[in-house]
Amino acid sequence: MMKSIITVTALLLSAATALPFTTLNPHYPRAIAPRAACLTVAPNKPTIDTDTGDAGIQLTNGDNSTQSFFVYDNGCDSIPSKYVSVGAGATQFVGLPKLFQGRIVRGTEAVNLNGSPHLLGTWLEVGLDASGMGWADVSLIRGCDGAVSIAATDGTNASTGFDDSSVLADAPASVLQAKDSGNKAIMATEDATVTVLSTVANYLSGKLGYTVAYIDDYHGNPVIASSNSRFAVTFYHGAP
Repeated sequence: MMKSIITVTALLLSAATALPFTTLNPHYPRAIAPRAACLTVAPNKPTIDTDTGDAGIQLTNGDNSTQSFFVYDNGCDSIPSKYVSVGAGATQFVGLPKLFQGRIVRGTEAVNLNGSPHLLGTWLEVGLDASGMGWADVSLIRGCDGAVSIAATDGTNASTGFDDSSVLADAPASVLQAKDSGNKAIMATEDATVTVLSTVANYLSGKLGYTVAYIDDYHGNPVIASSNSRFAVTFYHGAP
């Protein structure tokens, strides 16, 4: 039985609407969510959200230089809904709207704001439901450009993701691919037909197993929940 963040239903939906598919995680209750209204113009500056206790993430930049992080709604792969720039070692709150379902990724303004899809890299996936529950996971199905860890902030101590920077640093050339920025990341583990690319998947599963991140659509269920729809997230040194 397929256990997937990229479901057959999502593929059929994208085909029917002639739009690129993205994550619709069946491990979150109430998937499939309504498609968001996608922006047609990229944000022209980083967002600075005020933390009033609402849904969102406390995002820590574990890299050694200022990095940018981009928020994409499901089905809106060309233009992020917003982005933040976070200094080395700093933490910034990123608010998320009600019923948000999508991903947060590392990237650069020059690439991620140019109006084209840029899917290669580590995806921090977040889904919020109408009850106030939040769900989150780390997916490497579309590639790996560095480590990400997540923890619920509702007192449950639930956590997932990984902090091992050697996953990318030690990757052999046979599993690497240049991002649109020119930086090297680990390739996607599946092709467009959801067929597993064994060389890439075997490398990642050998480094991480299947309990801390989605390696492919057929193993594991590394999703955590937070009853207050808030998470603490760290993006470690990577390849934006």
